[in-house]
Amino acid sequence: MARPDDGRQKLTPEEAAAETQEPAEAARLRAEGDAETRARQDVTEAGLREADRTLEDGGARLRQTRAELRERERELARTGEITREVAEHAADLRAQTAQIAEVARSPNPEPTEKPKPSAD
Repeated sequence: MARPDDGRQKLTPEEAAAETQEPAEAARLRAEGDAETRARQDVTEAGLREADRTLEDGGARLRQTRAELRERERELARTGEITREVAEHAADLRAQTAQIAEVARSPNPEPTEKPKPSAD
């Protein structure tokens, strides 16, 4: 209660109770608001952690895919080299086949080796 000489007005018990309840109500509302804010922050933080894990997993898969792609590129390069070599050998074989066919079609094929005399 207020003293008569301090200049404040004297409060009735009901008024004093109302003044003390109002700050308690404000504190309770503030605490509820703070709790709701913390809950939203916790949910947001969990979502951000999940997004971070998802990004990490995606990054790991991307690195793995990149490594596999480089390996396929090396395989394709080797396959291209082998294909080129096979084509060159096929061209050589076709040329040899053409020469053999030409020799086989000629009326007097020349032997490449002289026959050995027989021992009869």
